[in-house]
Amino acid sequence: MNAPPDAVGTGGDGAPCDLRFEVRDGCLCVRSSGTIDTLEEIIGFFRRIAAELRRVRAGGLLIVDNTEGAVPDADGFEMLAGSLHNEGFEGVRIAFVDVKGTAIGRIEVGEIVARRHGYHFRVFDNEPLAWLWLRYGKDD
Repeated sequence: MNAPPDAVGTGGDGAPCDLRFEVRDGCLCVRSSGTIDTLEEIIGFFRRIAAELRRVRAGGLLIVDNTEGAVPDADGFEMLAGSLHNEGFEGVRIAFVDVKGTAIGRIEVGEIVARRHGYHFRVFDNEPLAWLWLRYGKDD
């Protein structure tokens, strides 16, 4: 099941952030590309994903992120996590893959914040490991 890409924000160069959705093995798989420059665009990114997650009623979520742009600091992640309460992520195992691997350390701060807010969220640098965790991993 594929859906057309959705533009969720534009970077300084006007390039949209595209989201491509597919349901596979009971999980929603999201592939993102483009540019996200602001916290508001990041919140919009996750709200678009939440809307699709609610629509397809998937039990897991894999986000394969290939975007350029901003990564929030700890305060930004707190604002993001707080703004996403009751959007549909509760009780869903969420694997986030930083394809480029350039922001893993900063995104891990987001993992810590997300877990503190009760989300089952993990960050990975490769898709196969993310799929393994989605299928078999523990939520330690």
